[in-house]
Amino acid sequence: MDTSARIIQTAIDNGADIAGIASMKALQEAPSSLLYAHLGIPQGRAVADHLQSRGTEINRHPSKAWVLVIGIAHPAHLPELDWWDGSGTPGNQMLIDSLEHTRHNLQETMGVRCHKLHYFVEKGGVFLKDAAVLAGLGCIGRNNLLITPGFGPRIRLRALLLEAGLRSTGPIGFDPCTGCDIHCRNVCPEKSMSEKRSVPDGIEVSELPARDGAYDRELCGHQMDEDIRQSENKGGVNTGVPVKYCRKCEFICPVGNDSEA
Repeated sequence: MDTSARIIQTAIDNGADIAGIASMKALQEAPSSLLYAHLGIPQGRAVADHLQSRGTEINRHPSKAWVLVIGIAHPAHLPELDWWDGSGTPGNQMLIDSLEHTRHNLQETMGVRCHKLHYFVEKGGVFLKDAAVLAGLGCIGRNNLLITPGFGPRIRLRALLLEAGLRSTGPIGFDPCTGCDIHCRNVCPEKSMSEKRSVPDGIEVSELPARDGAYDRELCGHQMDEDIRQSENKGGVNTGVPVKYCRKCEFICPVGNDSEA
């Protein structure tokens, strides 16, 4: 078992349902990075600044910068994993614990230097969905979510930055959306995937959100705001009523449903 395989197995042993490895170089050339660059926010700048302050080996040898992506399933029969209580979700805590145990094991038993990555790209994080695709965990679906072979889009992600000489575990030839009736777009209460957005100069349509530009983050956000209002109408999270965000485009996706029955 090579180092990459051992790292992935360590993540699985520490609670991850799926795990994979992608190079930071490839991630900086991925679709989301191109879009952010177009907006004047180069992906990886925050990460680079963070590492520069620590004087890491990655600064001198970029080829040693790798991203470990882990995922934990959030199946339809366990909706409470995604319920927001005002400070977090049970599923997010599972991810935090899994990642921390993995980080500790990799450093203590394998001597792999690890760096925590912020969830938000602008604060030192990475594009998790792009990283997951490059790591071989799935593909971006027409609902703008990561679609995995085993769990469909019902998965949540986190990542670690590793300093090591590794190999990528992806991408893979997986595309269940081809020929699909795109149930996810039809079920969206805000119709956030009904119309294509304008294409920025220099960006191919295939590099846009939802694969063809048919995704409106603001409309999706309207539904999230409505979910918050519904919680507040019932007393709000301060009284024990969590926010139950819309997941209709996840639950209706047929991919991975067999494994969740």
